[in-house]
Amino acid sequence: MKLNTHKFFSFYKLHFLLTALFLYLLFAANWIPEERILEHSNLSLQFLSENPKNDYYPSDLPPMDNESGLLSSLTPNPEYSTLWNTLLGADQGYRWNGMQTLLRPLLVFFHIGQIRYLCAVAFFLLLFGAAWKIGTKLSPGFGFFFLFSFLWADILPISYHLQHVGCFFIVFFAILLLLVKNPVFWKENAHGLTLIFYGIGAVTAFIDSMTIPVITLAIPLTIVFLSIQKYRQGSGSFKSVALCTFSWGLGYLFLVFTKWLLTVLLTGKNLFPEYASRISEECFSSIHSLAQLKQLYYENLNSFLSPAGFGMKNLLFLTLIFVGIYMILFFTGHKSPGGYAAFLPLIYIGFLPFLFYLLTPAHALLHTGTTFRGLIGTLYPFILFFFCILDTQRIKQSFHAGWKLFWRN
Repeated sequence: MKLNTHKFFSFYKLHFLLTALFLYLLFAANWIPEERILEHSNLSLQFLSENPKNDYYPSDLPPMDNESGLLSSLTPNPEYSTLWNTLLGADQGYRWNGMQTLLRPLLVFFHIGQIRYLCAVAFFLLLFGAAWKIGTKLSPGFGFFFLFSFLWADILPISYHLQHVGCFFIVFFAILLLLVKNPVFWKENAHGLTLIFYGIGAVTAFIDSMTIPVITLAIPLTIVFLSIQKYRQGSGSFKSVALCTFSWGLGYLFLVFTKWLLTVLLTGKNLFPEYASRISEECFSSIHSLAQLKQLYYENLNSFLSPAGFGMKNLLFLTLIFVGIYMILFFTGHKSPGGYAAFLPLIYIGFLPFLFYLLTPAHALLHTGTTFRGLIGTLYPFILFFFCILDTQRIKQSFHAGWKLFWRN
């Protein structure tokens, strides 16, 4: 009983500390005088007006999905400060709009064009750093597949858009945090793991503006599974993955609830019905048919391929080549069917993005670009599953024997 009480209070303390930190960051960012950011904000709006064309996103994206909308959300309201708007909910409803804690300080020194370069540099440094850490701590193959999953998803267009890159930054920092843990942590500290995922969920709710939050769950979960396979020989892997999923969901939902509670305490108004209606509209108010859904996804996939002159036929041809090579490797050496069960949590993780888009169909339809990139959370664990069921040692021996036989003849 005492142990359970201690665990409960550890979650309570973490939530309190995170809420205090987020409020402090909001106060600090909004304490910056408006005149300090006004010059670079106006320069940014001018830059965007002179370069309005954006070939990477559908033309029907909501206003807050572009940089002009993000900049406009920082301008002072004649009735309330931007901080008050955030807490009141008049800004973005149930969202914390936490990205302003990064954007407002940056606008003191840079305009949006320079911020794009800084964002892209940080993105790729963290991406390659996370891949390197996975390769050194777990397996070089795992690090390569991580990098392949991201590069295949055409992440270049969003690497320099601050309002879209928040979830990816959370993913990279989560990976680095998980991989600095020593083997003792993975063997003995299951409670610490759930606390980490509670924090990841809370940070996602603070930073993200409803782009692809599920990626901050799927990719770190994959790292957790791989680490458990290495340090615990897979014992209790599915239980740990399920508990981490639950903790992430609690962190995300409780922080949204905290935003509502703060609004009630500060204003005396219950804006929860308004929050619920906004969430319902964003997630479920789709008027698109299944035919339109297919067309949107097809056009989005085409837009990924066309800049490189890589058509759909070439994609199909390349896919057949990959499948053929894999089948050769599979029949050369694979683990027994009984051994597949150990890697089934990867299939569960891979289906999480599909579940997210099934529960939020309107969001998936209106944000096709981020939807496709969110499927990195599907691609990476699925690739790892098909890789892990191969008997690599047997394949190496078979190819080595075949190579020796070839040279003898």
